[in-house]
Amino acid sequence: MDDIVPALYDKILKDFNSHVALDPWIKAFRKRLKKGNATQNDVQEYAGRVGRYGQDALIRGLQRDNLPDGKLYWNIVKRTVEPLMRLMTDMVNNTYRAELGKRYKRMGIHIKLVTVGFNQERCDDIMNKLVAEGNTDVE
Repeated sequence: MDDIVPALYDKILKDFNSHVALDPWIKAFRKRLKKGNATQNDVQEYAGRVGRYGQDALIRGLQRDNLPDGKLYWNIVKRTVEPLMRLMTDMVNNTYRAELGKRYKRMGIHIKLVTVGFNQERCDDIMNKLVAEGNTDVE
């Protein structure tokens, strides 16, 4: 049996990236961020949008039709959900650092910014729940 996960993850990632790239609010936000006009509320909105697009991409990708025997196995969850969650965490962290760095610079504050690490425990909880419930609808 062929390994379906690379193609499945590629499909999920393309779906996620296309929705993020096409979102007009995110496009406008990135311009504001680059100019230094983004706010913390903007970053929170961005994080919410990134999370929703990730969730939606997983829901569309992890349908029974795309899974062997129509089941969501641990190895599939581990190799699709975790990498996408890591990507989303990096996107939000990098954006937050950029906004905070520009805000601090305007205020004359010169401190090294600390990035929040990936919450592996939370990710594992989500993945375990998905597998335990046999939930292929990811909601």
